[in-house]
Amino acid sequence: MTGRVEGKVAFITGAARGQGRSHAVKLAQEGADIIAIDICKPIRPDASIAPAKPDDLAETANLVKALGRRIVTAEVDVRDYDALKAEVDAGVEQLGRLDIIVANAGSATAVQLWIGPPSPTGRK
Repeated sequence: MTGRVEGKVAFITGAARGQGRSHAVKLAQEGADIIAIDICKPIRPDASIAPAKPDDLAETANLVKALGRRIVTAEVDVRDYDALKAEVDAGVEQLGRLDIIVANAGSATAVQLWIGPPSPTGRK
């Protein structure tokens, strides 16, 4: 099925790679233009997964453009409201509207939780 979002504009956070990139490409295949943002740098020194890089966001843009769709990209931290709003506004100014929001940005760090030895009674 193609064209379900023809002429729409989608705003996607965390768009440099992974699920964010997948959302951008799928929505572009379905006819949407894209406003794609990602921080493209580490946000935590103890992160267990390497951060996206500017080249990753550029690759997302290339994939969307290859589908004949327009894309506006920016390196933005979603925790910075003013910067985020400025980039969304700039994207809307360039693409003319905003119809879809995919709030995909996120980070996780794997940690081992130690609960302690079992209780002698078997109760916690």
